[in-house]
Order: sequence, then structure tokens, then C-alpha cells
Amino acid sequence: MSAPKDNSRVPLGERLAWSPEQAAQVYSLDVRGVRHAINTGELDTFRAPNREGLPGRRKVSRAAMDRWIQTLTNKE
Repeated sequence: MSAPKDNSRVPLGERLAWSPEQAAQVYSLDVRGVRHAINTGELDTFRAPNREGLPGRRKVSRAAMDRWIQTLTNKE
């Protein structure tokens, strides 16, 4: 199965939100770690409505990623 096509003209690093896979790529993280953080509630996500008005695919905002990474760097 191939990855969904990205039709956005905005460069990946300049976006305000990404799919979990894209967020892992932008921050050079393992996607399994990002998904684990989402599943355990450590990393906030949102689901914007799609064309039919139903919840769309899961997205991670830049602010949520920055907050989550800050919690990782503050742990000792």
C-alpha cells in the first residue's frame, strides 16, 4: 500500500500540522514513538472534518509537537 499523495504546495517543514508520519519525518523521530505517544495520550492530536463533515485523518499540530518534545527534554 502506497502513502497518500500530498497535494499541498506548502513545504512540509513550514506547515502548522502534519500526519503522525509527517511529524516524525519533520522532527527526525521514529514514527512508532510518535504513534505510541499519541496512543498513550502524551501527544495531542485533532481530526478536522473532511468533505462529508465526518472526522478526517488524525493530525498533529506544530504546537503539540513542540510541547511534547519539551516534556521529553525536561525528563531526567
